Amino acid sequence: MRRFTWLLLAGVPSLLGAQGFGVYEHNTCTMGRGGVAAARPCVDGSAIFFNPAGLAGLAGTHLSAGVTAIHAQGGFTDDLFAKKTDLTNPTIPVPSGYFTYALSPKLTVGIGAYAPYGLETKWPIAGFDGRFMGYNTKIHSIYVQPTIGYQIGDWLKVGVGVAYIHSTLELHERLDLATQSPAPGITFASLGVLPGTDFGNADLSASGNGFAVNFGGIIKVTDRFSIGGHWVTKKTISYDGAAAFDQIPTGLTLAPNNPLGLPGGTPVDAILASEFAAGGALTDGAATTSIIMPPQGSLGFAYKVRDNWTVMADYQYVVWGWFQSVVIKFTNPATPTLTLSPKSKDTHGVRLGTEYEPSPKLTLRGGYLYHTASSPVDFVTPLLPEAPRNEFTAGVGYTFTPKLHGDFAYQYIAQQDRRGRVFPPPVSNTGVYEFSAHLFGAGLAYTF
Repeated sequence: MRRFTWLLLAGVPSLLGAQGFGVYEHNTCTMGRGGVAAARPCVDGSAIFFNPAGLAGLAGTHLSAGVTAIHAQGGFTDDLFAKKTDLTNPTIPVPSGYFTYALSPKLTVGIGAYAPYGLETKWPIAGFDGRFMGYNTKIHSIYVQPTIGYQIGDWLKVGVGVAYIHSTLELHERLDLATQSPAPGITFASLGVLPGTDFGNADLSASGNGFAVNFGGIIKVTDRFSIGGHWVTKKTISYDGAAAFDQIPTGLTLAPNNPLGLPGGTPVDAILASEFAAGGALTDGAATTSIIMPPQGSLGFAYKVRDNWTVMADYQYVVWGWFQSVVIKFTNPATPTLTLSPKSKDTHGVRLGTEYEPSPKLTLRGGYLYHTASSPVDFVTPLLPEAPRNEFTAGVGYTFTPKLHGDFAYQYIAQQDRRGRVFPPPVSNTGVYEFSAHLFGAGLAYTF
């Protein structure tokens, strides 16, 4: 029985290789204007992530913190029976925080903590064929980034930060008995077992660490017009974890005169038990892998139409095309090394945003963004049913006191419906995934 688990083979790279899994809402002010910040980051320290050059010239000491609550919804409708299975995702909080300190009028340092990967896809186990590819997938990561920004002249700001990354993931799936091979050239399906017969549960938990460099610049063309951009280098995350397997009783028995040459009535569960026992292919054990997260960056402009009204736009590019293979190794010698080539594609995004200040205390924001998907047509799965997206944002900022400022934002994700699979290859796409999400952000910033 050498078909191990699609969970380990497909789960890890599809998570990390997806534009749709990235979280860009690491600051409520920026979220309200559609994530546009390359040329004009918000003045609350969030430039640490969006463009480190934005720290340059930031006077005083700033402390800001916020959280974005992500409520996703969607489902899968199969072609044959038009049956829809809904996601059962919980609402996910994504926190962020930043601290900056001006050493001089030109030099500012800071440190930020944010979580660029923190979503979850959760499906019901009962009645959902996709449980054999993954019914619950989680990833949480924290980036801690010391940063420095320096103003070279009136027209140029530069900045750089080095982020330490700690990432954890959990992957859960069921194992389908019909696909298993008790002997060479024989599957349980050929013995009369129906597809969709659960005989085991597989879990993978792992954690890893890595580093990335985030650098950028902002050019002040005129008093009203500026351009800017930043770039995050590729980063390698080395994961160490454990795979765990639990047998699920089927109550099935072999028919007489079966190809295995065993007596009729032999319990199938007894045959399977050896795979979960010591030395079997489904024995608990350690697993390791390393994943290269490709580089990404943004380039944009900000134009002050009037003293109280600014329009902005960013182009975002993620080089997912560099993400081509993943090798997973196991300490269990009965489990072969697995290699996967996800064939990810580069992604492109366009972000538009605006800010309007009707009074010194009140700021109104709005934005729109569109981005493509990295997953190819044959890699849209329950782990992450990704497709191109349109997103709409609105936000408000209010200054409560000369030192205390609050921001609130809302974002709606409208993802295009996309055909995908719920079974591992060679079965092709058998239905349509739909997905949308509501995001609510709140943050406070204090100036010392």
